[in-house]
Amino acid sequence: MPPILLFLTVDYDRGSTAERGKVVAAPHDGYDEFSGTIAKGIASRLSWGHVEATGFRSYPLRHWFDVNRPTERPWRNGGFLDARVTSDGERVHGEYLRKLRLAARVSSTAKIPFLVEIHGHDRHVSTSHGSQVQIDAIELATRGFTLTELRRLKRRYETLVQDVPSRYRVTLAVDRLDRTYVLENWRVPFYFYANGAKRTGSLQDDHVDHALHFELPASVRENYTARTYYTRLLAKLVDEVSGY
Repeated sequence: MPPILLFLTVDYDRGSTAERGKVVAAPHDGYDEFSGTIAKGIASRLSWGHVEATGFRSYPLRHWFDVNRPTERPWRNGGFLDARVTSDGERVHGEYLRKLRLAARVSSTAKIPFLVEIHGHDRHVSTSHGSQVQIDAIELATRGFTLTELRRLKRRYETLVQDVPSRYRVTLAVDRLDRTYVLENWRVPFYFYANGAKRTGSLQDDHVDHALHFELPASVRENYTARTYYTRLLAKLVDEVSGY
């Protein structure tokens, strides 16, 4: 697959005809460590389409594209500026959307019925005592679901996670259900709403009917055993949710 820009590639695999319309993507593979491995594992288990972007961020080459949004962060005076829409950013994002539709086996102008994006985070928050707490939780931003469906999704996660060894279990927080959630006796505000992708990117109503945008903590992604358990868990979860 030739790069869109120097060293930036968006690759895809089509899902089975029986699973038309369903795609799992890792738009930030390489930076969100092992997000691509998890996305590909989910897609392989379910015979869904799969999309993976690599090389989107490079300090030596001084480029940083957001991929699932039409924005990039230009390099100025030794650092990256805030994200802004650019012609190259739109080009990269357009290619990502094109590959999503190819992988989902839908037409170039059709909405994608069901999109799952896998991302990673290493979020910390400061406590009132000045210490730092690592947010070892999955945050899920959503598009196209009712509150009843989201409550059902969360209950199902809480059942499935019982099959994960206790030392690897993490909380799931859902954007429209959990404005805050409790972690290690601290009340934590929900953070990863994916508002940029919802306003101008891959989670827009123009592009998808239903979407799940998972932000996975490092503990889920970087440990092989945990990653294996959560790949299996997320595959079961999204497969069931796709039938809502």
